[in-house]
Amino acid sequence: MSSAAGGRVARTLSVLVAVAGLLVITGGPAAAHAGGLTATDARGRVVSVTPAVPGLKITAIEAGARLRLRNGTSVPVTIKPGGGTATPSVIPPGAELTWIDERATPDGRTVAAGETVPWTIPLELAGTEVIVTGALVGEQRPLAPLWWLAAALTAAAIILAARRTRRADLLLATSGTVAAAASIAHVIGSTLAVESAPPVGTFLSAAGINLLAWPLIIGGAVTAFRGRAAGILAVCAGAALTAVFVLPDVTSFHRPVLPFEGPAALERLLVVLALGLGAGVAVAGAGVLRDLAQKAAVVPTAAAGPGAAAGPSTAGEA
Repeated sequence: MSSAAGGRVARTLSVLVAVAGLLVITGGPAAAHAGGLTATDARGRVVSVTPAVPGLKITAIEAGARLRLRNGTSVPVTIKPGGGTATPSVIPPGAELTWIDERATPDGRTVAAGETVPWTIPLELAGTEVIVTGALVGEQRPLAPLWWLAAALTAAAIILAARRTRRADLLLATSGTVAAAASIAHVIGSTLAVESAPPVGTFLSAAGINLLAWPLIIGGAVTAFRGRAAGILAVCAGAALTAVFVLPDVTSFHRPVLPFEGPAALERLLVVLALGLGAGVAVAGAGVLRDLAQKAAVVPTAAAGPGAAAGPSTAGEA
């Protein structure tokens, strides 16, 4: 690594963060929410179908974000308008449909903890009106400041430790790998929460730029552990991307119902690790690389010995 590597990494990381930030502003990382799901205040469910119709099954999926209708009757089922442009009209016999209905989804609604908000959707079967009744049940919000504090302390701990340890390169490689692992687990858990789309496509869409960040971190860490300082540059670049692109998911610090297959506390912990470790590694990386570059410049000079500079003069005298 050249002696200018420290300065270059600072500029490189700044560009990466700026580009990633622009994508956040313009909606690029929206796919970070697998299947388009978001954290909400409430969990939705279907309470009843009146009158009951044999073969007609309606369920709330993905914590109530979507409804699924299976028409096992011999006649078409008509969903009456009023639920937004995504509301379908007719489901033929034997068909199945999953959709977002504004009358039933908890997305975008403020529901207090313990509050129950009823909803209804009218259907029609062969001239008979059928009413689907459901409810949104509010859950207790988490203490958001504690999760933000955990992320900030995680980043600060990495930055401080990198300044005090003699092998800061290995510290950053290890921390970056943990951040990547947390990000991967977060995306997998988010993907498993989606029932309305194929898992492979959902995973790739949710991963987004992480498909570049993960290999950068892992490949860079392997290179760093082999004693090559250049690997830290890749680790820092990948960590910066990981931190920025997990930002849309910090809503998990504020909302109780999360689009994640697993405990909500685990999801928040994964976001803390991806954000805190990623940011800490990215910030500490510039100083670590600068130190490594300076050491690399000193070694050849020391190896040349005190007589190296006198070599040309001696040759001239000869």
